[in-house]
Amino acid sequence: MSEILNTQILTTSSSLLILLAIFVASLATFLTRSLAYFFLKNRKNSQWLLFLQKNSGLFIMVVLIFYALNGTSFSAYPYGAPEILAILFVFLSHILFKNPLLSIVLSTIFYMVIIKFIN
Repeated sequence: MSEILNTQILTTSSSLLILLAIFVASLATFLTRSLAYFFLKNRKNSQWLLFLQKNSGLFIMVVLIFYALNGTSFSAYPYGAPEILAILFVFLSHILFKNPLLSIVLSTIFYMVIIKFIN
């Protein structure tokens, strides 16, 4: 069993192995997405789920901010200036538009432009 789990799929692997890996990944994805609906279809929305539904965009943005700051060096030039400016831009755009997707897209474009000028 451990041999199967440790098998690496490379570009030189057989077509059958690649198709099997795609099938298993597809099945796992389908099951994780659909089983939640199957088990929760007769339940009423709890306050916790309503809270998560309302604030999930904000949670995702916070995770993205921490992920973006993961490799940032604040002790060397440019001292994290592009990242800090992009974070401020995210907050401002989210306050103005109240649309998480628009805030993420606009701040990504802003960050890409500003790193060209600062670096």
